[in-house]
Amino acid sequence: MNKTLKYSLISLKNLILFSIIGGLAFSPFNQPIALFFSIYVLLSHIQTQTCFYNFFKRTFIFFFFFFLTQLYWVAWAFNVYGIPEAMPIGLICMPIIIGIFPTIFILPSYFFKENTVAFAWMFFLGWCLSEIARSFLFTGFPWNLNGYVWDLPLLQCTRFFGIFGLSFLTTAAAVVLYTKQKWLGLGIFGTLLCFWIEGNQRLKSPELNTEICLRLIQPSVDQREKWHPQFFEKNLSILEILSKADGEKPVHVTIWPEAAITIPLDAHVDFSAHLGSFINQGYLITGAPRRMHNPEKNFSCLQVIDSRGLIHATFDKFHLVPFGEYVPLRSLNPLPKLTNGSIDYSAGTGPRTIRVSGIPSFSPLICYEAIFSGAVIEPTDRPQWLLNITNDAWYGITSGPYQHLKIVQVRAIEEGLPLIRVANNGISAVIDSYGRILQQLELNKIGFIDAHLPTHLPQTLYRSFINYFQLG
Repeated sequence: MNKTLKYSLISLKNLILFSIIGGLAFSPFNQPIALFFSIYVLLSHIQTQTCFYNFFKRTFIFFFFFFLTQLYWVAWAFNVYGIPEAMPIGLICMPIIIGIFPTIFILPSYFFKENTVAFAWMFFLGWCLSEIARSFLFTGFPWNLNGYVWDLPLLQCTRFFGIFGLSFLTTAAAVVLYTKQKWLGLGIFGTLLCFWIEGNQRLKSPELNTEICLRLIQPSVDQREKWHPQFFEKNLSILEILSKADGEKPVHVTIWPEAAITIPLDAHVDFSAHLGSFINQGYLITGAPRRMHNPEKNFSCLQVIDSRGLIHATFDKFHLVPFGEYVPLRSLNPLPKLTNGSIDYSAGTGPRTIRVSGIPSFSPLICYEAIFSGAVIEPTDRPQWLLNITNDAWYGITSGPYQHLKIVQVRAIEEGLPLIRVANNGISAVIDSYGRILQQLELNKIGFIDAHLPTHLPQTLYRSFINYFQLG
């Protein structure tokens, strides 16, 4: 590489530019090559730093803009909540919090920068460890790991080693381009190519469905109106109309999104019976709040109701969203909880398989519970499908809902289970056990999908691996 080109690559302006470009590797842009370019420029830049402080500063600058490009949509929640002046908090704080993980873990590579190969592989180790750390520490946020840049054929290999394995392989491929280790590079890229070819062949498998017909309801209720009593009847009428609409096939299960109902059903028996009248047969599955007294606790839950209004099963959300459903260190923290009510939500006990007569067993996942690889089913009781109900109305027409959809597709592949996603304002989708989207409703569209539940596949190698460690 000539000196002029190398200087161009390692200038601060280009570091920021390529960090932003790197964010375009993820959904909805889906350009994996952007990640490789950005990592190459970052390595070129920080290896030339002679001062430890500058090494830290430039690394952090890169990751700040890298995650800002991907996570800017978090700031939109403050606008929806009615405090647009606080949007800079979300815009700045989220990239800082997420970006500090790889920055810290990559710092040890500074001491190896005189040897390009050792430096680059220490960098690789740091980035991989940082993805693990941010996935589990402080409630965890495994959003847009490097493996998520790939398309569906290559994502098929996550059934062997999960998204973390693919992320590590992806990062290794980027690093070997920098080190120019030809034989190792051939091995890594050859492995990726083999997985891609195998994935393409696998995706030729026919679509197989059960006899169970589901109706996915997407009401697209405005988040600003969702919890206000004066809009309750209006929002309920949308759900009723969509649920009662004629379809081409008999519906066995009607599914509403997260918190579709804003009052606790177990405290309003007559209203629960009213909801049962919205379906002719089978069951209604809806998100709703649940309240306990003595001590007073609130839960975000999913409930299964029959046509008489009887509640057959209840599942409490176990992975709560910081500031969305509870305020960390509330006594010291001035930031508000963005959801309704002054009382923090309480967490449920964890993944659980729901069994109700007439419905294939399923594992409920509320909101972003579906982003946690290996933690979406009860290890001792494998379900036949995954159900992800979510809101996503906080984030408007941004990258957020598209990224969320891409991430849950991988859960279906990892587990070998179909995943049904029902979102308030989109993107609702029917995803089969190969991660293929069979049907979907776009953002902000009001409507419903009638679809047969896809069949499940045998337990994957990845799930067997996870069970080995979870069950001892």
